[in-house]
Amino acid sequence: MTAEGTGLYVHVPFCLKKCSYCAFTSVKKPDDTSGMCSALHTEFIQRTRNRNIQFRTFYAGGGTPSLLPPEFWMRLIGAVKTPSMEEVTIETNPAVLDAVGYSALFLAGFNRISVGVQSFSDMNLKLLGRIHSADEARESLKLARKMGFRNISLDLMYGLPGQTSENQKKDIEEALLFMPQHISAYDLTLEPGTPMGDRGEKASENQCAEMYYRIHEMLTANGYIHYEVSSYALEDKYRSKHNSSYWDRTPYIGIGPSAHSFTGAGRSWNVSDIPEYESSVVQGNLPEEFSEELTDEDAAHEILALGFRNTNGVDLKELERFGFKLDLADLLNTGFVKKKGNLMIPNTGGMLFADYLALKAAELLEEVPRV
Repeated sequence: MTAEGTGLYVHVPFCLKKCSYCAFTSVKKPDDTSGMCSALHTEFIQRTRNRNIQFRTFYAGGGTPSLLPPEFWMRLIGAVKTPSMEEVTIETNPAVLDAVGYSALFLAGFNRISVGVQSFSDMNLKLLGRIHSADEARESLKLARKMGFRNISLDLMYGLPGQTSENQKKDIEEALLFMPQHISAYDLTLEPGTPMGDRGEKASENQCAEMYYRIHEMLTANGYIHYEVSSYALEDKYRSKHNSSYWDRTPYIGIGPSAHSFTGAGRSWNVSDIPEYESSVVQGNLPEEFSEELTDEDAAHEILALGFRNTNGVDLKELERFGFKLDLADLLNTGFVKKKGNLMIPNTGGMLFADYLALKAAELLEEVPRV
């Protein structure tokens, strides 16, 4: 079996400290990470054995994947890398790496790094439960560049309780001083079971919308392309190829606790319990918790939910391939989308209200003979 353009996602569930808003599978890093390193490599072998997979992207997320030793990453990238691989990304926390650490990741084979800055305000960082300071964030961006990275992504967060427009503006201005190749700007999401989620700590809906438009205006005025609701690239070539594959429904393999996979026809995800994950892999079993084959209607709904999030839009021909068409008049009347050829493309406001558009479009789906 040959699968060209496939992505590989590696979930590392370790952090130095869990942030107050985080609902991802993560725990405090143990002293010995060798068991997880072995399990991740073994699961990769299990999932790729006897398959000629030409990976296009590799993304190490978490958690804080840079807590695993560079030697592990060099070995795994060596096993994964093919001539078709274009992007090899790792996420990191500004408090984790020094110059040697950044250099080691670059030498291990990563050509893109995503730095979880979130804010350049010590007050905001404390509120979010981050372990790094604003000065450490600044230094990490300088070190990543100095140690060889030429494709740097910077994460910012907005919608924090008590965050003012001036405070947010300063965050954006400081990010622009570094001119990273990519900026991800996330609206704080309150997740049940997290400290901030349980306390209901968040800016109002109107404030969040204002902050969304402010980011768009300031970043696009400085040359960034707003290509997905939370994503900005300095040039087209710096769009996140791996994340774009999620929105385009390109197949990908996920390894690690709670990691998701997509074959193009079905989805699955791994168990989130770390001991159960490691035990399952050691016993030679895939650590899956659930898998499902998608119906044509499932696929159509996914196309809508994902397409309105980004400027590639919803491909009407792709909908027809699964046996559906859209009654476009009501959608066009929202003022949030435009039709360009076979595409329904959201504008800036449309991406902000992507969930609304997807729900509205789902009501307008009509079955047609499959193309």
